[in-house]
Amino acid sequence: MKKYEELSYTEQNEIAALFGNWLQQYTHEVIIRVIEKRDEIISNEFSMNLLKELKEREEEEEHDFRRSIGHLLDNYNTFKEYNPHSHPLTHAKSYRDVLYDMYIR
Repeated sequence: MKKYEELSYTEQNEIAALFGNWLQQYTHEVIIRVIEKRDEIISNEFSMNLLKELKEREEEEEHDFRRSIGHLLDNYNTFKEYNPHSHPLTHAKSYRDVLYDMYIR
């Protein structure tokens, strides 16, 4: 099992970014419960892939949302029916839900 303390500084920073992205919406209590399982999580290849996908997809959704708002600002009459919250190809919420079921529920 990988131990967080044994990882390189760069690896620890990468994990902090992944965990930070995932846990930013949760309460302090939930964050502490998850951090207690950090070695279990970082040793699980499936979990780490979920965290990476979640971060990538949420960043994509944020970029798409900003671009959609720009379209609305530039041409409201053409784009006013477009929902900037529609993300049919990214589905970050699904990744978040699986991680929730695995480590928080």
